[in-house]
Amino acid sequence: MRFKLVSTIFLSWLLSQLALAQHDLEISPVRASFPDKPVLKTCSESTMVGPVTSQNYTWRGKDFHLALSTAQLPALALTFRSPDALYKEASEALLKEHSGAQQVSFGPASVAGQSGAEMRFKKNNGDQGKARFVLIGEKLVVAEALWSSPESQAEAERFLQSLANH
Repeated sequence: MRFKLVSTIFLSWLLSQLALAQHDLEISPVRASFPDKPVLKTCSESTMVGPVTSQNYTWRGKDFHLALSTAQLPALALTFRSPDALYKEASEALLKEHSGAQQVSFGPASVAGQSGAEMRFKKNNGDQGKARFVLIGEKLVVAEALWSSPESQAEAERFLQSLANH
């Protein structure tokens, strides 16, 4: 009987540790915790004020999706736009990526220990999302989470809360 109790306690502990296992990702200038290793896609594009290079990390779960992007902006771009204007432009671009998505709210937020912005949105299929935006130096950082159930919202929120400056 004592063995059964000890085994049950150990099994519960082991399962809780597996559930807490995360893949910590550190990319300059931030870090975040994904549930597992994300997929990386790098892209560059030319703009009127210079090249923009971005690193995009994505992870898909059963009923939630996480993404972390950093975009190296040309210094000239920062001369003509305030961080708030950049956050607004980035939020509009994100909504276009999710065709038919509607903004629910947008406002200032503390992101990775810095002043940034947060947007909540809803997709036509009922999925909900939240994105956080912050400018650190010349890098625009966007963390995004989509979910379809209250259970998956907890995982999405855990990812967004893990975003930190390093």
